[in-house]
Amino acid sequence: MLESCHDQGAGLRLQMPQTCPRLAALIGHGDTDTELPLLWQLCDALQSLGYRVAVLDASRAESFDTPGLQGLLDGSLSADDELDPSGSFAAVELSIFPAHRGLASLVGLDGVPDFGASARLGRALHSYDIAVLYGSAAQLAEWAGHCAIAPVLPAAPRKSSLLAVGKAVKTLADAGVLPTLASVVTRPGIATAGVAQAARENLARCAAYWLGREIDVLRVRSAPEGEPASTEVHRLALRLIEGAATLATVATPLAPAPDAAAFVRHGRTARSH
Repeated sequence: MLESCHDQGAGLRLQMPQTCPRLAALIGHGDTDTELPLLWQLCDALQSLGYRVAVLDASRAESFDTPGLQGLLDGSLSADDELDPSGSFAAVELSIFPAHRGLASLVGLDGVPDFGASARLGRALHSYDIAVLYGSAAQLAEWAGHCAIAPVLPAAPRKSSLLAVGKAVKTLADAGVLPTLASVVTRPGIATAGVAQAARENLARCAAYWLGREIDVLRVRSAPEGEPASTEVHRLALRLIEGAATLATVATPLAPAPDAAAFVRHGRTARSH
């Protein structure tokens, strides 16, 4: 099965413009015990496919010691300089850039990314093949809508996680964004499998209500620390790539993807009444 994933990844890489990085997104909702291990496993899977990967962490603000995305944008930091200074992602050798202020500097007063924002990001991230935005739905929904990104939204089979995901789905729906939902299982076992199945069904119902359409909820087994990423994580990494947007290095408007445009016309308007 893994060979199949690698073959698909090779095909996707051939389709990707070599001079323009891509921008993907993973939506967090406060469940870092689920989100962070999944994020670094996704990045590990991407690296195993030959991608140069960076993470733009919108949950962390830049500082003098960690200039992050703001430093990349103003030229005070090279994309080759920065690794994760906090150790949050110590399990994987990965470039992590705090990005809260940098992203905020690229949006207008209405919270929508400025014209040319994607080009500035593309130039700042020219050393990478793909950058993964990580942050809350409130932080990233307009970015996902502006760039026509289909973000990954993970959920653990817990009531608190499902409630938080429901709020995130609503926020994304308001921005016309269709996420890829992932029900993340961290422990094997029959009981856990049953709980996870119930969680997937609840997620599907929640998404159908807020998005106005049915979407698949993927089951993803998150591997314990130190173990290689599971087959499900590799498949999710491919979905992350498919849902990513190309960051042109010149200022050109980004049109919504056809599915997203149809969703804005039908799904969102249906929920607004």
